[in-house]
Amino acid sequence: MRVLVIEDNRDLQANIARFLEPDFQLDFASTGPEGLALALGHPYDVIVLDVMLPGMSGLEVCERYRQVAPRLVPILMLTARDTLEDKEAGFQAGADDYLVKPFSLRELRWRLEALARRPVPPSGRKLTHGGLTLEPESGLTQWGGRSVRLNRTEALLLRWLMEAAPEAIPAATLAQRLWGDEAPESSALRTHVYALRKALAGLGLDDAITTLRNEGYRLDAR
Repeated sequence: MRVLVIEDNRDLQANIARFLEPDFQLDFASTGPEGLALALGHPYDVIVLDVMLPGMSGLEVCERYRQVAPRLVPILMLTARDTLEDKEAGFQAGADDYLVKPFSLRELRWRLEALARRPVPPSGRKLTHGGLTLEPESGLTQWGGRSVRLNRTEALLLRWLMEAAPEAIPAATLAQRLWGDEAPESSALRTHVYALRKALAGLGLDDAITTLRNEGYRLDAR
C-alpha cells in the first residue's frame, strides 16, 4: 500500500515510518504546498493529512486536492481537536476519516487498511433515485440543477442508500462496509451521515436521509 503522510512533526514522521515500514510504502511531506504537489503527482492508496501545516492548512490542501484530483483517494485527517465542528470542517473539506492526536500507531494502521479496503466505484456508472443522480467514481452528485462533489466516504454511503432504496440499511451494516470488523465508535458513522445530509441539503434536499430507530438509515429523496 502506498501512503502519503503530510505532517510537519519530524518525530511523528519517524515514529510512523518505524511502525509501518516495510509493510507500507511511505512518502512524507512537511508543508501544505509540498504535500499537495506530491498528492497530485503520484497514485497513492491513502493520504494522511495533518490539519495544522506550514504554508497551507490541511483543510485547504484537502479542498484543493478534491477540486482537481481525478481519483477519489481516501484522506485520513489528523487533528488535535475533537469537537463536532472540527470534524465537520474536515469532512466538508473532503476528508474521509479523522484521527485525534495523540493516537495509537496500531489504530493508525487499521484505519489505513480499512480505508484502502473500501470498494473502488465502477468507472462510468451513474446511479439515479428520483431526481437525484450520483457518479460514484467522481462523487459528483446532482439534484434540481445543482451539483456537489462528495468525498469517497460520502459517495459510498449515498451509493449504498440509493441501491437499497426504498429499504433502510442498518447502521451496523454501513459501519461493517466502511471499516470491517474494527469499526470505531458509533459516533464516527453518525458524523459521516451528518456530513452527507449537509451536502445534500446544499442541493435543496433537506430531509433526504431518514433515521429509523432500530432499523438504520433510508434515502427518501424524491
